Amino acid sequence: MGSILGFLLINIYAFLIIISTSIIFFRKKRSKQFEDETYKNFLIANVFISLSGLVLGLVVTPSFNFNIIFIKVLNKLYLICLILWISIMTNYFMHVSIKDKINEVKSRKVFNILEIASVLLILILPITVDVSDSGAVAGGPAIMFTYTMFASGFIAQIIFLLLNHKNLKDKKYIPLYLLIVLGSLVVVIIMLNPSLNYIINPIFIFIAFIMFHTIENPDMQMIDTLLRNKELVEQTVNDKSNFLFKVSQEMKVPVKDIMENVKAYRNAKNMTERNHILQLIEQDANNAYFIINDITNISSTDFKKLKMQDTEYITKKLFVDIETNTKNKLSVEGKDEDIKFSLKTFNSYPEKLCGDYIKLRQVLLSIISNSIKYTEKGFIDVDVDTLVRYDTCRMIFTIKDSGKGMNISKVNELLSSNEEMSLEEFEKIDSLDLELPVVIKIIKMLGGSISIKSEGDKGTIVVVVIDQKVGKTKNVIENSTTKKYSNTVKSKKRVLIASDIAEELEKEGRLFSKYDLDPVLTLVGKDVIDKVKSGDTYDAIVLKDEMKPDSGYTILKELQKIKKFDIPVIITIKKDKEFIKEHFIEDGFKDCILEENIEEEIKRVCEKYI
Repeated sequence: MGSILGFLLINIYAFLIIISTSIIFFRKKRSKQFEDETYKNFLIANVFISLSGLVLGLVVTPSFNFNIIFIKVLNKLYLICLILWISIMTNYFMHVSIKDKINEVKSRKVFNILEIASVLLILILPITVDVSDSGAVAGGPAIMFTYTMFASGFIAQIIFLLLNHKNLKDKKYIPLYLLIVLGSLVVVIIMLNPSLNYIINPIFIFIAFIMFHTIENPDMQMIDTLLRNKELVEQTVNDKSNFLFKVSQEMKVPVKDIMENVKAYRNAKNMTERNHILQLIEQDANNAYFIINDITNISSTDFKKLKMQDTEYITKKLFVDIETNTKNKLSVEGKDEDIKFSLKTFNSYPEKLCGDYIKLRQVLLSIISNSIKYTEKGFIDVDVDTLVRYDTCRMIFTIKDSGKGMNISKVNELLSSNEEMSLEEFEKIDSLDLELPVVIKIIKMLGGSISIKSEGDKGTIVVVVIDQKVGKTKNVIENSTTKKYSNTVKSKKRVLIASDIAEELEKEGRLFSKYDLDPVLTLVGKDVIDKVKSGDTYDAIVLKDEMKPDSGYTILKELQKIKKFDIPVIITIKKDKEFIKEHFIEDGFKDCILEENIEEEIKRVCEKYI
């Protein structure tokens, strides 16, 4: 009776421990790594061992009427659980010990085959049950085979331990050390007193409990935070890289124009022509200075006094407000069918900003209103770039139109004016249709700067740069070219996309996102090489064929020089190059995407390769 009571107390207590450990483990979100997946299976095996062992220990006592078939079934279930237990333990220590993952995968396949074969043999091999006054005792080939396999697994674990003798102090081996010590102790105890065999199950449970504290089991909340931060850092780096690339391309235009105008000046035949060329050079010089000083001089955001009303506003509301007002005005003017309007953001931006929302909205809508006034057909595009440094956000608004434009002398006159506006005049202005001279004065009052490039009948480009304080909520939100981080991003497949045209890049990123992929976008071809070299992993890389300064082919050749590079690279080509598609494949590209049929092509590529 005392033996039965001891069995019940120890095994019920062990069962409660394994159930509690399982609840703690499964309640918390876990990463899908080998250790966690292994321990999950290990816990399940221990629960079944504990439960089946507890029931089996009760039904073989004299207090119960013996049912031979039921005892045999329970024994087979218990033996299968033992095989699974030792198999999981062996697989785990093999993973810890073997550093060559290829050999590990091969070895695991062999172990899995042996595991399946062992379970089948246990089901086939017979079990004998001898009944006496002291209880029922199971024996037979199935039990002997299980003991043999258990011993084999135990020996294999010790071999793995010896193979990895340099890391014997690794805490992951503690469960194995316990199994060696406690297993040897249990064998001696049972040999001396067979009635104490009920302590076997608690030993398994104790090892499972200790293993809970030795496996690599990172906190998922911390992982989520790190992944979010990593995503934001990558996003910021991409934003700045793409922005600087875009600005450097814009910088080349006025410099090139200055060089051409200098040549034209030398060949000019009269003074009138020379004066006109000088005006062109002056405009280009102003544009170059504006890009260098007002746009790219990010360090100035540290010292520049932000002359603005400290009112917090939602950034996206400003963009929506501008878009809605512009479309309404086009409709009222009867130009909504003749003029195509678009507003695009090309970088991530803070959710909230602090500044004079009313005046900023006023100057932007006034500039757009001027574009509507002098444009009969064509387009009006508003592009928004943002660059965040510490608690300041530099906003760059580029308003382009295909309207009548202005002559050079008028543009230079507007930009060279030093007239200032009084604070009283500034506060009284409430129109959304201001003339450009007044707009320029307001921008200066706000601490911003403006650049105008225009020629008669060739349209106008107005660039407004203004710094705003970042609001209290510093979350970066989704925009047309940057995909917002989500909790599932770590499980998504990643595609690195490179194109030197922002609109094309944005469209491709949006199309790949439809297939539950995480697109990483870059305007700079060299970024692709740097990202891969730094160890970033992607499931595919998509390159534009005629990208500048580095073509898709040039980037591929650099990628192929990287050791163990095996990411499929796909190239986007124009339809007129479809006839040489096979040449691209021979060069090393996995496939080609036709730009003219981009949606269907991306769908095909995603289904085939990703």
